[in-house]
Amino acid sequence: MAKRRGVRGMGTVYESQGSWIASFPLGVVSGKRTRKRERHPSKAAAEDAIARMRRLYGRGGDPLDGTLGEYLEAWLADAKPTMRASTWTSYAGHVRLHIVPLLGGIPVRRLRPADVRRLILDRLAAKSQRGKGTEEKPLPRLSPATVARIVTTLRIALEAAVRQDSLEDNAAAKVTLPAARERHVEAMTEDMAEDAVAAFDKHWLGPLVRLLAGSGLRLGEALSLDQGDLDAGGRFVRFRKSKTTVRAVSVSPDAAKACREAIADAPRIGPHEPMFFSPRKNRQGVRDRLRGSTVSHTVPKVLEAHNLARMTPHGYRHGAATRMVAAGVHMRVVADQLGHKNPGFTARVYWHVVPGAEAQAADTLDRRPRSETA
Repeated sequence: MAKRRGVRGMGTVYESQGSWIASFPLGVVSGKRTRKRERHPSKAAAEDAIARMRRLYGRGGDPLDGTLGEYLEAWLADAKPTMRASTWTSYAGHVRLHIVPLLGGIPVRRLRPADVRRLILDRLAAKSQRGKGTEEKPLPRLSPATVARIVTTLRIALEAAVRQDSLEDNAAAKVTLPAARERHVEAMTEDMAEDAVAAFDKHWLGPLVRLLAGSGLRLGEALSLDQGDLDAGGRFVRFRKSKTTVRAVSVSPDAAKACREAIADAPRIGPHEPMFFSPRKNRQGVRDRLRGSTVSHTVPKVLEAHNLARMTPHGYRHGAATRMVAAGVHMRVVADQLGHKNPGFTARVYWHVVPGAEAQAADTLDRRPRSETA
């Protein structure tokens, strides 16, 4: 390996395993000294990268003097210690996959609302990058809701510069986000729910599916549970929404039983160990926390194998909601169970499943002449 050379604090370029590394110190982040490293095929490319890093991260450097891509890279680096890992990962994906390929080369100070509208139109016509499409089942286009989240990420990033008086206008805040189409949620009957859960009898996903069906939890919420998050009485589970907020969610008796079964079968027992483990071992020979992608890949296949309608894990949450609404549970209670801040949203999505609700409401308005009531 070539000897590293450079002035302290200005970054270094060195050769390693047939390629060239550009390494620049970012200082102390979360109590640890941190460096940004990039691997390049040539020394010249690594030196160009160091020059860019000095402009972005060096003393007196201003990311807003560069391109949008350079600014977003610096913004992500600064924001990482201050936000949840899942949030940062989502933002980074939006930047890397969608924003930078189209707008990354534009000087950030010259970004205009017209550029952001071009991003919206381009992404609305783009194909989803999840899964592998075929001729029979091509990949769907990105939904308006997904495109709106991408633009919102850009809006948040630029707003950080506006708040610091480094940028005069937020171009992403001056465009209209694409309107999300509300999907029609099919009501799930008790028989349908039982079939969708029974398909996983004796399957390693069985306890998780029973918890989803018996609680209305989001998949990510269920997978984040540790063994100590199950209430000693077995009537609710706790999970952390943020660094300062913990939410408790009631679960059905069968869902609580499923949690206890998952804990009993866990390869490691402890209050801070995962409730749901991956069925396979990693390279170190241990089983990690179960990942959402594994569940999302497996659930539809198992349902199809039992000749049931294809459904994602989120369908169990919809099923729990529609069953509660159809049973006459108050919409405010349903909203609290699902974790919706606005019961109006819950009503818009699920009110249609109440059998004959509109007819019953209209009947209360029926006219009764005084002659008939005398």
